[in-house]
Amino acid sequence: MSNQQVGAVALVALASWALAKLGYSLVAAPKESRLTLHVHEIRGPPKPTLIAAAGPGANDLTKIGFGSFLVFDNEIRDGPDRGSPLLGRERGYGPISDLKGEQGIQLTSTMFFNPQSRYNGTLSFHGNVGGPNPITELLVLGGTGDFRGAKGYALVETLKATPLEVVFRWSIYLSY
Repeated sequence: MSNQQVGAVALVALASWALAKLGYSLVAAPKESRLTLHVHEIRGPPKPTLIAAAGPGANDLTKIGFGSFLVFDNEIRDGPDRGSPLLGRERGYGPISDLKGEQGIQLTSTMFFNPQSRYNGTLSFHGNVGGPNPITELLVLGGTGDFRGAKGYALVETLKATPLEVVFRWSIYLSY
């Protein structure tokens, strides 16, 4: 390496160190976002969005337990009311995997946003949801479109629960 090259490398290193000391970075900070969405799950007729597809309670949600496998295609809305704007669908599945059947399901799901919503793309999640805790945390596996390269977590809270309908508030924290 020539003396000029050594000098240039030293100058860049010194400038990087000085900028870091001043709180600046040569690397762009990750973009961060927080989304609040409402997932509406319909459990009763005429068109349920959640079914027990296999195992105990197949075709009867009142009898689900350890080994039940649930499949869903729920609405994502802007607010907790059924009349609020439809943003897309949350589609996924999960087994009830604890022996007592009290800890919710091991959820794997993807949110698909409508082209006319303010979001473009998908977000995928995994983790345990439901059970006795009022708020559960899910891992963001990734995303597409506006959410390409996303990572983060979602806090899922049950706002309303009746035998026929459940409304969840999803607070999603992303960086990408």
